[in-house]
Amino acid sequence: MKKQCLVLFDHISECMAPVIPIVLAGGIFKMVVLLLTSLSIISGSTESILASIATAPFYFIPVLVAYSAAKHFDTDPLIAISSVCVMLLPDFTALMESGEKITFLSIPVVPATYAYSVIPIILLIYCMSHIVKWLKRLIKDSLQPYLLAACSIFITALLGILVIEPAVSLISRLLAEALNTMQAEVPVLAWGIFAGLTFLLVSTGMHWIFMTLAITQIGLTGVDYGIMVAMFISNMSFGGCDLGVFFRTKQKEKRTMAISAMVTALIPGITEPSIFGVCFKEKTPMIGNILGCMAAGIVQGIMTVHCYIFTFPSIPSILMFYSTEEPTNLMKAVIVGVVAFVVSFIITAVVYRDQQEVEGIR
Repeated sequence: MKKQCLVLFDHISECMAPVIPIVLAGGIFKMVVLLLTSLSIISGSTESILASIATAPFYFIPVLVAYSAAKHFDTDPLIAISSVCVMLLPDFTALMESGEKITFLSIPVVPATYAYSVIPIILLIYCMSHIVKWLKRLIKDSLQPYLLAACSIFITALLGILVIEPAVSLISRLLAEALNTMQAEVPVLAWGIFAGLTFLLVSTGMHWIFMTLAITQIGLTGVDYGIMVAMFISNMSFGGCDLGVFFRTKQKEKRTMAISAMVTALIPGITEPSIFGVCFKEKTPMIGNILGCMAAGIVQGIMTVHCYIFTFPSIPSILMFYSTEEPTNLMKAVIVGVVAFVVSFIITAVVYRDQQEVEGIR
């Protein structure tokens, strides 16, 4: 079971890896539009056009994911894109949002929002890869140029509309509602635990489940209620752990590794050097990370911090937490980030033991 879960997370990571730079581009555009609008540099139609450029990567993320998933699962990307585009047609979207009872050949159709979807698309294209293989065995070679694409698109699109998208949307909605309920009822406990678990989530790739949920929530409602805040806390915490190691270790090689990992975690928001080069390697900094994240998560729960733009959380992307409707939210995000960094730094500096010295004592 554990192995199967890791395989699932690997598939999600591999399918999302080519898409993330495009989504990040959309996040950067959103921050630029937000900054220019708040400074009264742009307005009116200019703002609308730039906002459309920023929104497009998020709205059409199902198409991008369909392409990358098709490449990952070694199937036809054009068939994948065509199957998914059916669900993004304006008339189809209007039908799903009409509130009317929808059926297909007397089969009930559960209304679902297909824009901004990620996990359902990956699952759908995985199924499509097997459908195409099955059809290739079923249809004669001479007829495949005429029938293969048509049959594949028909079956895949219906599978997504009738089964996969409604089912996964229901699960995602329940998970989002659970997080929102926890935020409302037990925010301190909820975000303290979630932030403390980010080390495990990120190091195993499980964080993609929550990040894709955050992407969907921001796309649909314009706000994420805490997932990306916890990821921001995690990055700041890794930076604090790295600085703690930098001050405590006497080895020049480890000091260089720690300071470079800290810069990488805080500026571009990439934590792999901190996770695998510092925390896993030295062991004791993991304690600083987990406890620092939990402390900042508790503060997050007390203050209630939201995220309004999806991008990799880091110091330069701090505007992802700014909203004109909630102007104090940015300062709250800064506070939880500082708490994560400082607490992790202090705990790491206290508990750190050079791994070579520990092995020498043994």
